[in-house]
Amino acid sequence: MCKTTVLAQNENITIAQCDNCKVLNIWRSGVLMNFSFDQFDAFHIATKKLQFDDYLETNPDGREVVILSTPFPDISLVFTREEWTEFFIKIDEALYMKRVYELVHQHG
Repeated sequence: MCKTTVLAQNENITIAQCDNCKVLNIWRSGVLMNFSFDQFDAFHIATKKLQFDDYLETNPDGREVVILSTPFPDISLVFTREEWTEFFIKIDEALYMKRVYELVHQHG
């Protein structure tokens, strides 16, 4: 049975880790992304310096978005400017809380 710890959460995004499986899950508007701890760190490093305006596209309804590719060529993540900012704030919070839990459990 998985013991899940929520690392960061708001009304649109939940980032949780399974302590037993060593897996991080990002729940976001109908999409569930699963990462090993190492994959999550690599994802953070690969995306943290991306600037929304450098990848700006316009979706069919005219909104400005960024389309982030995934390892699956037919599946991409789409973000509005607000969603982009919120997404990376939550990732930073989750990484911080993950580290806090690691420190507490090392010494507890």
